[in-house]
Amino acid sequence: MSIKFSLTANGHPAILFLLSTLALFGCSEKNESARNVPLHEIAGNEEVKAYMEAFEGRGAQSDDSEVTPPEKALQNFKVVDDLKLDLVLSEPQIHQPVEINFDHRGRLWVVQYNQYPYPEGVKIIDIDNHIRAVFDKVPAPPPKGIRGADKITIFEDTDGNGTYDKSTDAITGLNIATGVCLGRNYIWVLTPPYLVAYPDPDGNGIPDGQPEVHLSGFGLEDTHAVANSLRWGPDGWLYGAQGSTTHATITSKASKNVHFKGQAIWRYHPETRVFEIFAEGGGNTFHVEIDAKGRVYSGDNGSARGFYYKQGGYYQKNWGKHGALTNPYALGYIKGMDLTGERTRFTHAWIKYEGGSLPEVYDNKIIAINPLQNFVQVTRLKEQGSTFSNIDEGIILETKDHWFRPVDIKAGPDGSIYIADWNDSRLSHVDPRDTWNKSTGRVYRLSNKNETGIEVFDLSTYSSEELVSLLSHKNKWFRQQALRLIGDRKDKSVLPILKDMLANGDAQSALEALWAINLTAGLEPEVALDALDHQDPYVRLWAVRLISDKNEPELPPAIAHKLAELAASENHLEVISQLASTAKRLTGQDAIPIISSLLRNESTAHDKDNQLFIWWAVESKSVSSRESLLTLFEDEKYWTQPMVKEFILSRLIQRYALEGGLEHYNACALLFELSPTDDTKQILMDGLLEGLRGRDLAELPANLAGIIEQYQGKYGEGRLALAMRQNSTQAITEALGIITNQQASIKERLSYIRIFGEINQPVSIPVLLKIAEGQEYSTALRLASIQSLKHYEDPDIGKSIANAYQHKIRADLDLRNASLSLFASRARWANELMDKIFVTREIRKEEVPADILKQIKMLNNLKLIKLVDTHWPEVKITSADEMKREMERVRRALSLKKGDPKAGKLIYQQSCGSCHRLFGEGGNIGPELTGYDRDDLEYLTLNIVNPNADIREGYVNYLIEKTDGQIIMGTIMDQSGGNVTIQPIVGTELTLSSSEIKKMEAQKTSIMPERLLEPLSDQEIRDLFAYMGK
Repeated sequence: MSIKFSLTANGHPAILFLLSTLALFGCSEKNESARNVPLHEIAGNEEVKAYMEAFEGRGAQSDDSEVTPPEKALQNFKVVDDLKLDLVLSEPQIHQPVEINFDHRGRLWVVQYNQYPYPEGVKIIDIDNHIRAVFDKVPAPPPKGIRGADKITIFEDTDGNGTYDKSTDAITGLNIATGVCLGRNYIWVLTPPYLVAYPDPDGNGIPDGQPEVHLSGFGLEDTHAVANSLRWGPDGWLYGAQGSTTHATITSKASKNVHFKGQAIWRYHPETRVFEIFAEGGGNTFHVEIDAKGRVYSGDNGSARGFYYKQGGYYQKNWGKHGALTNPYALGYIKGMDLTGERTRFTHAWIKYEGGSLPEVYDNKIIAINPLQNFVQVTRLKEQGSTFSNIDEGIILETKDHWFRPVDIKAGPDGSIYIADWNDSRLSHVDPRDTWNKSTGRVYRLSNKNETGIEVFDLSTYSSEELVSLLSHKNKWFRQQALRLIGDRKDKSVLPILKDMLANGDAQSALEALWAINLTAGLEPEVALDALDHQDPYVRLWAVRLISDKNEPELPPAIAHKLAELAASENHLEVISQLASTAKRLTGQDAIPIISSLLRNESTAHDKDNQLFIWWAVESKSVSSRESLLTLFEDEKYWTQPMVKEFILSRLIQRYALEGGLEHYNACALLFELSPTDDTKQILMDGLLEGLRGRDLAELPANLAGIIEQYQGKYGEGRLALAMRQNSTQAITEALGIITNQQASIKERLSYIRIFGEINQPVSIPVLLKIAEGQEYSTALRLASIQSLKHYEDPDIGKSIANAYQHKIRADLDLRNASLSLFASRARWANELMDKIFVTREIRKEEVPADILKQIKMLNNLKLIKLVDTHWPEVKITSADEMKREMERVRRALSLKKGDPKAGKLIYQQSCGSCHRLFGEGGNIGPELTGYDRDDLEYLTLNIVNPNADIREGYVNYLIEKTDGQIIMGTIMDQSGGNVTIQPIVGTELTLSSSEIKKMEAQKTSIMPERLLEPLSDQEIRDLFAYMGK
């Protein structure tokens, strides 16, 4: 796709409209109902007030710039040649629009988030470094609760000329509101912690009574990440999202205390009153998109485009910051869609364009808003197994006006794209000060230059037959609205037409008909069977999905048989995903035959998503239907299936080991007994040992202990491993002899050394020290010994390693780094290092890297902190005044003349390249910089001078204090199965059981060192920036 920019030539009509609407709605540009709340008013105690006042904001904060007037802002946009941009709403009509939606009359509904960031009538009694607040009370729902400043306004184009000439405040006084939609004779409003429904039987958008609370319990800790984005799915459920930094415990009339942490897609059925987590994980999910096939997506506040969410899936998240999954036995997760393109933050919301009005080049493409970089992106979706990859094609709308903050995007009934602009110099929520601009807000329309709009309509006046005809409309918006109204009416007189459409219509019409049949009369068995046999895979997929939504205790035999049959023969990978998801939801009696077929279906073998979905189906029945599931493995043919060998076996036995208890240990033993080959026994042994990590092995039943003793020498950690973990004196003694025996197997020796680092055997310390210091031993053994020594609280360890450092360790870089990491894990040992540097002067202070020094400071030892700050001022936390002076120095250097990119590359490699990738080169400790807004020198300068200003998702540093006193610093990579996997700043990944962890805390500072630019001359700064910005 070739993108050609030209300054918009179609702004003048929009300007004239804007001036006319200013007269219509009044002239005041001040939002009278909203106000900025001072810290002393929201703080519930002096401690919280002091913390909030001292907090240094991170990310894009309010600046001294002035808002660009609407007409000037419109002229500042660059738009691709085949589209035009209009400004359809602006202040004073709207302020802080957070969500937009269209109703069945084509009216535009705008949710105005004026109360943000703090609910009215509450006080903050605790707050953390992510600005997650604990309030002194939960606000009551409307109308009982205190009135807030949020409101929902309807804008109407009464004559179809493309301008909104009438407005109505439908609902006012809301105290935090993020979403609205109509249906089932109600106006549904998300006002966290509640989902409420206002009666609206005539469908005019004006409530006819007081609201009813349908859901309660959405989190309020961070109003930047509360429940949001309410919309109907084609299945008759209301879908929404929850952001990353809130927790929820949801209750409805049918569902009680459904708890989840952080980001998720959820759904609610207004008729059955059932609430469900649809899928977990993702970025800071603040948008929900549903495409023509009923797929669910959301954007990403990282550097990818987003996630394709399948029912029951578990997706990647920032485990340490946002919390674990609801299922501790997921044992895996799905990443976001792969991206080809600049990994530029961030496209948090997007639509898949299926509106039928824009030029064909945009059909089925992602149209994504980027509020950080102030542009709109086009990205192509490419099939990649059962999911998609994303390929960027270009920017279709951009401006240099950093007040342009697009936060929501929708396709309208005219096929145009509508964009809600928050409009503020500030974007980041990571500052407790309420400095948000509450007097601006815009809505733009991006449309085909050659289209003129549509006539006024009201779909509620259409007959049921006319609504059915809309199911074939080229614009997805009309099809989705028709489905919603069909679901409202449940007019069974149209069933014959719909059934004929299902049987004889084109693929999309058949799918729409299936949805409409389900909404009208439910999915009867004969319709379900026909749909399961349909030639279109998405009709089959949705039949599989709707069957499980019925929540029947037992499926009709014909349906159950057909699902199992389909699971064996299906080759469409998305349908296979849904079969696994459905099996997870069904009872064991109906699910096991489906699982059996999926395990033998060769189409599942190499699709990564489907491997996990089938595992999750197996896991869901591993306890509730344990005997039936294990019976499958009595047949040797399952053991030879690639899916079983490569993916299921190790996870299944790990699942039972993690659960513990006699029944589950016996299940582990049974799997070994059924295992037909050495290969499968080795797979089982690996999974079993992983599941037993951190457990007291004395509790193992004799049959499982015997199996481990029998096979561990051949397949596991060595023949003594189990006895060592059971603290057998004889085994410990023998193992100590083996690890120093140069003739013994290196694999067995490494295994025993690592075990000594997991069990409590101080008798091993002298031997481990001998190996660590002994140059006659292999580097691998020495590194493993240093790692295991960290486990023991013994002052002699630090002293011995310090004494050996100069002559026996220093020459090998890996051993040197491992030893420095050991010193940094305990205060006593760090003092030994300092003595060698400043007393005996055997170690040069230049050898200690900044990340080790930062970790030493985290030991909270005043003597050590003083020593580090005195002798390594470059790692001392930079004061605000120092940062200001350094920013001014960099700005001055960059303003004088240009730098040399070639010279800058060498500086980058020396100063930044070990941690960051840029142009395909560099390390992976920090985030990749290729996609950053590198031509924004101010943004780049800020983040180098103050690396704590905007710590990227996934790169938050965590401090773990183990129960043995050891301190570990690093990034959380996974948190499941009762274990935490951390990538330390130095060394390899570690997996710790929850029983080993005393404390785990997110750190406020980045692992990136401060004062990075201080040693550089002005010319070197110019060179570095020239290279990074090329």
